[in-house]
Amino acid sequence: MTVAIAVMDYAETDQRERLSHEQFERFYTRTMSRLRFYICRVASNEAIADDILQESYIRLLNAPPMTERERKSYLYRVATNLITDHWRAENRRQRWWGEWFRRATQVRSGGLDLGFDVWQLFALVSIRDRALLWLAYVEEADHQEIASTLHLREMSVKVLLHRARRRMEAVLRKHGFEESDG
Repeated sequence: MTVAIAVMDYAETDQRERLSHEQFERFYTRTMSRLRFYICRVASNEAIADDILQESYIRLLNAPPMTERERKSYLYRVATNLITDHWRAENRRQRWWGEWFRRATQVRSGGLDLGFDVWQLFALVSIRDRALLWLAYVEEADHQEIASTLHLREMSVKVLLHRARRRMEAVLRKHGFEESDG
């Protein structure tokens, strides 16, 4: 039994490695576009997406050795935290200058402005809700991956995801998107 545990520990250690330059380039090529798209949609701001993307990969390079799956989860977790940090700092700046942050200026009572789309509606839910919905339905991450990425307990993900869906449904209904019967 002790030998088996030692072999398993060695195998896991062997899988966790620092990336060579070539390995990093391949990993970056495989993950960059989806991570950037995630950042753009969760942050609702393409202008900051490239900065957050770059910082996420820099932090990955400085992180301890990890497996391929852990690397991807780590990137999404770092990006999510950087988005949250960005919006916290932005909110502090806006309070300081007395400005109020308004995301839904194109929404008119009783309907939608021309050019208003689902992505703008997506921006009307919280960052955490956006991250939960995106990871679950676009990235098709399971509850364990979502929990790891967002620093949540795995058992909480199901409830939080249910609540996020309900809040998104309320936003959609409020803006004229009703459920159809067929």
